[in-house]
Amino acid sequence: MKTRKNEILTTAICSFILASIITVLKLWIKDFYLKTYTLPFTLLLVGFLFLTFYLKAEKNKKALILLIPILLILGSYFIPIALSNKVINVFIFPLVISIFFLSYLNKKYELNRHFWKCIFKLFPNKLLENLKELSIFKKKKERKINTSKIANICIGCIIGIPIAFIILSLLTSADQYFNSFIDTLLAFLHNSEKWDTILNNLLKILFYFIIIFNIYRNASKSKKEKQNNEIKTKDVNETIIKTILLIINMVFILFLISEISKLTINFLELPTEYTYASYAREGFFQLLFVTVINFVIITYVLYYTNTLDKSKNIKRHLLVLIIFSIILIFNAYYRMFLYMYEYGFTILRLQVILFLLMEFILFCICIKKICFHLKMKDSLLFMSVILTTYIVNLYLCIEPFINFLNKIFLK
Repeated sequence: MKTRKNEILTTAICSFILASIITVLKLWIKDFYLKTYTLPFTLLLVGFLFLTFYLKAEKNKKALILLIPILLILGSYFIPIALSNKVINVFIFPLVISIFFLSYLNKKYELNRHFWKCIFKLFPNKLLENLKELSIFKKKKERKINTSKIANICIGCIIGIPIAFIILSLLTSADQYFNSFIDTLLAFLHNSEKWDTILNNLLKILFYFIIIFNIYRNASKSKKEKQNNEIKTKDVNETIIKTILLIINMVFILFLISEISKLTINFLELPTEYTYASYAREGFFQLLFVTVINFVIITYVLYYTNTLDKSKNIKRHLLVLIIFSIILIFNAYYRMFLYMYEYGFTILRLQVILFLLMEFILFCICIKKICFHLKMKDSLLFMSVILTTYIVNLYLCIEPFINFLNKIFLK
């Protein structure tokens, strides 16, 4: 009990100090992105590492590898990253730091396909339960009567406040001087900017304290929780899956025939006049969206159904769909490079190229999954590819690098 009490006390003190520092620094810092994103998460990370060191918690040293992407994402503040990446950071970073917090204190922690839910395991999960832990500093007798005491206070307020208002109104009408005093006091409380600022900052400290304390307590408790890594798959009718995949593959066969005809001798003898300029300009983002749809279908069949083990035909259909998806990726690459050769690079165009490269790697992983199975955890591999691509995007998709590429490739 003493150890648990010390742990809760240390966590509470650390959370309060961090909440106070964040509130004070936000008053001085004008940069919106720094004070609302980079600063709070940096202090949250520093506080967590301090707590684990001070409390001598059992650690999973393998999780320290996640500090590399965490620090790289935080460090992106010091380069002129695109606004779109700043927005994505707001979603990506909480996910990565949540996985780090949970895995650092739990040696048995494993990523699964629901890893995106990690954020909610830290906040607001068990919010009331964690706040109740602060009552551990009261004496046992006080804790027993705590509930009834709160109820009695509420009843007292319900009765006492109306009576106080009646007495106050009678006294103010009976004594003009007292009335002026009350008016002055109310005007001060209502109009004083300093009072509003103090009250506002106290509420902010309380708000940040609740969030930080809850995150730290949930991270600490994660080491005791047993993780359910059992993968549940759905029984989906094989005929339905085969039919869907067959129809989709037939559409891609037609598209492939059309592309070959368009780029060669027009053996389909279609009257549409076509130039490489119009070919490069059209349909790029539609192709990108199609590859995303294909990836969703493939991963669903692979990881959310059990039909793959039952039918070799579904494996073949999936492999054909993956091959068509890779062809679409190269088609999109070809169109984009033709276009950029004339009009140059932009941040969006480079981001799309990196996204297509990431998709190509993920499709290759799916091929290996279908044909040879994977030796390492699929979720870890997928997350590593996505996270690496995203960090490359952070540091390459900036105006100075875009200008450098345009100087090299543009005539």
